[in-house]
Amino acid sequence: MGISEWFRGNVGVMMISWFLFAISGSLTMPYMSKYMHMLGASDVEIGVVRSLGALAVMVTILPGGVLTDVIGRKRAIVVGTWGISVVQFFYALVQDWRQFAVVYVVDWALHFYQPALTAILLDSLPPEKRGGGMMLTAVLPQIPWLFLPPVGGFLLDSFGLLGMRLSFLLSGAISTAVALLRMKALQETITPRRAVSLRELLDSYAFWRGFASLPPFMAYVTFLGFTSSLAAVSLQTFGVLYATNVIGIDNTSWGVINSAATAVGILFGFVLMPVIDKAPRVHALFSGLLLTAVGYLMLGVWHNVVSLVASAIITGIGFEIAMSIRRALVGDYITPDNRGRVMGLTLALEYLGSIVGGVATGYIYAAWPHGAFLFSSVILFGSAIPLLFQVLAKR
Repeated sequence: MGISEWFRGNVGVMMISWFLFAISGSLTMPYMSKYMHMLGASDVEIGVVRSLGALAVMVTILPGGVLTDVIGRKRAIVVGTWGISVVQFFYALVQDWRQFAVVYVVDWALHFYQPALTAILLDSLPPEKRGGGMMLTAVLPQIPWLFLPPVGGFLLDSFGLLGMRLSFLLSGAISTAVALLRMKALQETITPRRAVSLRELLDSYAFWRGFASLPPFMAYVTFLGFTSSLAAVSLQTFGVLYATNVIGIDNTSWGVINSAATAVGILFGFVLMPVIDKAPRVHALFSGLLLTAVGYLMLGVWHNVVSLVASAIITGIGFEIAMSIRRALVGDYITPDNRGRVMGLTLALEYLGSIVGGVATGYIYAAWPHGAFLFSSVILFGSAIPLLFQVLAKR
């Protein structure tokens, strides 16, 4: 399957829209915690805001998983994308970290449609290409991260808060373009029902019931979303503060590190894409978790720019491998009419991990910055142990 063929239909629409979102995200996301810091938030408060955002999306994503199987993938995606587009402009207007927290919570609550994104992609990919397709759609749209994080850092270094506000205004304009694209070009992949019952939506909050219907291996894979997200908080949320306040580099240099990590990740993604579906899923998933754990361990043990760069690269590669395989396994084991619900369950656990991780890591980082990364490493090493037994058993 040539590269050009991936750009047809829904898969192409999703890659183009994610590419555009990456332009805005690469300007703002590496500096969100720094923005809050400049607006007056402490380390612990930054962690709490991260947890509140995860809680907000968890509350909406569970019924969102039901909605995507009932009202259709496209309708859920279009409504959510328009909401997020509007919110980006409010980020540019906030005057303190509490106002930022309100906008952040609303923003993440509007991500209820995330199960629909994965479901429409799985619906549109041939079974034998799911692993490679999920990796390509995760890697290729990240090309803007090769160039733009240093631009966002330069704006922040040069203009302070005004630089961040300019980045968010651009983000709002790009998000509006994405909303228009998805509204016009996406094609529905299921036959929507006319209505969804209130009982269905309320029942979705008992997400733990979904484990009973999953094969044991898939229940474990789904739970990995919790541990992976819990571990990711340390670098995703506090990486910029660690880089600028502890290591001592400026915001532009942090942007360069993000770009370098993205470049290596894209290279590995293209190398792995043709072969990832040929490798046993268990081996690939174990490798992804192990790489990520090693990256966090390096950052916790060695306290210099070299370890920061190496960790950003290694964790990025490991995370992309593990996430792509976990998503592909949903397509392998779950029937199309239940994929939205299972993705809702998966994402709910991922955000539950962010809720716990935001508070726990915030307190750990405030007391001992290096300990936050060691904590992440231990979590991932522990969660990979069941896979290690399976890998050894198959030798």
